[in-house]
Amino acid sequence: MRLALFLFAITTMVFSQEKKCVDFKTGVFSYINPVYKRYKVVRKENVQIETDTVTGIVLEGAIEWKSDCEYVLTYVKVPDNAKNGILGQKINVQINNITGNKILCRSEGLGFKKDIEMIKIDN
Repeated sequence: MRLALFLFAITTMVFSQEKKCVDFKTGVFSYINPVYKRYKVVRKENVQIETDTVTGIVLEGAIEWKSDCEYVLTYVKVPDNAKNGILGQKINVQINNITGNKILCRSEGLGFKKDIEMIKIDN
């Protein structure tokens, strides 16, 4: 009987720690891909702020969640020199895989379709 209770408790603890898409709706993120690694992403429920840590350029996007694992990011604030190319543009994002604090996303928009991996570095 004790063994059964012990196994139940361990199983419950292990499965309760499994991350879900909702755990990634907010927080501070970094890209895994070296090409994008210089960008820090701060996501609040309906806003995403991307900062190029080398140049200091900041992009702000509005997030519309379609489901816990899918959202549309629309750029609403960008530097003056990027307004013609990115302002108002939409990126469809779907979280396809979660491993610990890492998410693998499929992003489509701005003329590309990419799988992008990010790691959550802070709440």
